[in-house]
Amino acid sequence: MRLSRQDILAGALDLLDEVGADNLTMRRLATALGVTNGATYWHFASKQVLLAAMAESMLAGVTNGLDRDAPWWEQLTATAHRLHAALKSRRDGARIFAGAFFPEPNALAYGETMIGILREAGMSPRDAVWTVDTITYYVVGHTIEEQAAAGLAEDDVPDLRAALDPELHPNTLAAIDDIPAPHPPEHFDHGLELIISGLRTRLGVEVVSNGG
Repeated sequence: MRLSRQDILAGALDLLDEVGADNLTMRRLATALGVTNGATYWHFASKQVLLAAMAESMLAGVTNGLDRDAPWWEQLTATAHRLHAALKSRRDGARIFAGAFFPEPNALAYGETMIGILREAGMSPRDAVWTVDTITYYVVGHTIEEQAAAGLAEDDVPDLRAALDPELHPNTLAAIDDIPAPHPPEHFDHGLELIISGLRTRLGVEVVSNGG
């Protein structure tokens, strides 16, 4: 039976979960699907086209059901968390997303929503889109680090404490217990809150100590 485009895309995402981004090839995908190499190229002209489709599929539903009556900073935070979860839903998902440029419906909906939130908050179009870039790059970069750390075998994790000299690195030693790999979920929240708090200050919205 001839495979559809969706069949190949689903197979590629499953293979990504199994072997990771470094081992995902068109030939390996064809073998996993039990088809010739040409069958995958019929629907995806290159690996880059396939990767873009995979990234697009991960963004499905990221902006659906967002509470547009909530304060703008809560909308931004919620959408950033949704993007974070979407990229974490697949092994090396953030790396796939970072390496693709895809003006497709889900990606466009994400950008349009985020830019719209910031324009309604009072930002110019330029500042809004650059701010969306800042938030997105933070989410993607943090997720790449999370997924890389999660993929390390225990024996591959370097002993940071043993590398530190009390005289040369007293501050790092003081913080050693808060430098785990992978980081707890609160680590992502901390960085995102710093960005959102900075935006609130810039736009003249009071920021209280609990982030509310």
